[in-house]
Amino acid sequence: MLEIKDLETFIYAVENSSLTVTSEKLGVDQSTVTKRINNIEKKLKGKLFNRKSRPLQLTHFGEKVYFKGRYILEQMEQLEYFYQQETLTYQEKIKIGVPITLVDDLSEYISERYKHDHYLTEVEMQSGWGRSLIQQVAEGELALAIVMIPSNLNFSSHLYFEQIGTLPLVIVSLKNGIKQHTSLERCSKKGWVIHPEGCCFRECLNIELKQRKLFLYANKEIFGIEPQLHSILNGDGLGIFPKPFIDQHAAFNSNLEIMAVDDFNVSLNVGIIYADQQHLNEVNYFAGILRERYF
Repeated sequence: MLEIKDLETFIYAVENSSLTVTSEKLGVDQSTVTKRINNIEKKLKGKLFNRKSRPLQLTHFGEKVYFKGRYILEQMEQLEYFYQQETLTYQEKIKIGVPITLVDDLSEYISERYKHDHYLTEVEMQSGWGRSLIQQVAEGELALAIVMIPSNLNFSSHLYFEQIGTLPLVIVSLKNGIKQHTSLERCSKKGWVIHPEGCCFRECLNIELKQRKLFLYANKEIFGIEPQLHSILNGDGLGIFPKPFIDQHAAFNSNLEIMAVDDFNVSLNVGIIYADQQHLNEVNYFAGILRERYF
């Protein structure tokens, strides 16, 4: 049988590319490191390292042993949490709400982060319009919801809102010929590529247009940020998005541009709504993710 200490030493040596560094990190002398690696080679009947190379390089056989050994050590580490895992299989997942307008941008990002930070539990995301997510939190169907809301929206007294920041909304167009659209009135005549009724972006835009006695001309009503951007690139109309979205997309597509509209200055409050203060740890966790992503 292989000794666990021998395997751990080998893994350390591979990941640090040095027997000297390995001996320092493990607090043993270098001869002990060499002996442990030799032990594995004798038992497996193969060379793990090319001894002539500097820094250390694995042989083809050594690569196979490394990946298999790393997997074995990870499985052993998880045994320490075996009791917790068995208990958690009977526990409810953390259920959160993500607005439709953010789900394309956030779902994968949240899943990967949460899986890394809380690998013993799972997060289940429910998408919807802001008002429906707020209602689901109020009725206890969701632990919390990420929301983007107009500043004048009031909540029920038993709901809490943790504001993270504000996102400025910008008007986006295909680059060609946008300089003529310097006012909201001119933009309105071009028409919009926008979410259907219920979207907070659309709601804010509609309020601004009504104040100027203008109408919202929806050239296309499309769910999802990515499909909307593709439609804008096809020349189907203008879009309205939080500025950080466009800053991210501009790095990959230089054909989109934010329009300098003099009389459009609108922001949304971004935060997390929850009903039970027992979820404060989760609220703080997801608040941190939002700050990382957008602020």
